[in-house]
Amino acid sequence: MVRIKQLRTERNMTQRAVADVIQSSQKAVDVWEKGISEPTSHFVVALADCFGCSTDYLLERTDETGGFSARSEEERRLLERFRTIGEAGKKKLLETAETLS
Repeated sequence: MVRIKQLRTERNMTQRAVADVIQSSQKAVDVWEKGISEPTSHFVVALADCFGCSTDYLLERTDETGGFSARSEEERRLLERFRTIGEAGKKKLLETAETLS
């Protein structure tokens, strides 16, 4: 899946970072990027969530990402950070954001 590597490098993420976000292994991400094997549907959905795009975009069924589009550099950076933290961190960040707003 060529788009995995493309999206990963656009976001300055390592294979290990992607694997951690989607709860897989670095080796799995590597073989998907090389086209040796394909991710299961569970991981296609997890990858789409990680990269903020549609599963159709990942599967090259469309050229439209269908995902979130940041309005500013700050939003883009925040979204990238959010995607790389664990569930407990996400919960705490959302609670903080709700308190601030």
